[in-house]
Amino acid sequence: MAVKTLRMPEDAIVNMLKALPKSDIIDIFYRTVVESDVSPLTRHEREDIRKSRKEFEKGTTVKWADLK
Repeated sequence: MAVKTLRMPEDAIVNMLKALPKSDIIDIFYRTVVESDVSPLTRHEREDIRKSRKEFEKGTTVKWADLK
């Protein structure tokens, strides 16, 4: 499959993402971030995940709907 690179202003990309259903956004991020990185997590990445889980449990994370 050929890969094509497009240059777009950041705000245009953010506005496009905000218009998509949540399931599509999750799919996009999974395909672009998760599937492409198969390396083991670093100590820093593991710490970031631990911290974000605590924030989520406390309810202090920003909800996607609040960004729209």
